[in-house]
Parts: sequence; C-alpha cells; structure tokens
Amino acid sequence: MSYMTAGKLQAFEALMKEVPGHNHYDSGCDGICPECRSCCFHRPYWKYQTCVFEECPYSPVKLSTLRCQPVMAREG
Repeated sequence: MSYMTAGKLQAFEALMKEVPGHNHYDSGCDGICPECRSCCFHRPYWKYQTCVFEECPYSPVKLSTLRCQPVMAREG
C-alpha cells in the first residue's frame, strides 16, 4: 500500500481506505489497549515496541508503544 501522507497520518489514511465492517484483522495477542488486537499496525512479537508507530496514532492522549527496557547494571 502506498501512502500519500507521512508519519502518524499514515494510520488515518489506511483507516480511510478500509471498507467499513470488511476488515476483521486479529493479531491474536492483546496490546497496551484492548483495541490493539484488531489494529493492523499492532506488532505483539517485536522486541522493543508493540506497534509500527512509537506512539499510538489512534489514541486521543499521548500513549507510547515502546516496551520497558531493563536498566543495565554498571560495571565498575
């Protein structure tokens, strides 16, 4: 799929191109929100984040999709 927009607007462009009620995508895993499971951008098995975007483009509030990284102990 080619996009005419850039960044976060790509999610809305993809949403506008879908036929309502036709796409029944299910990633098989819950995400940071219950809605993530049906989002085509959800990536439950990625190591560092759970979405193609660093922030959820559909959330009305700023919601990071980055996974918490363990703090490495300093050797010294």
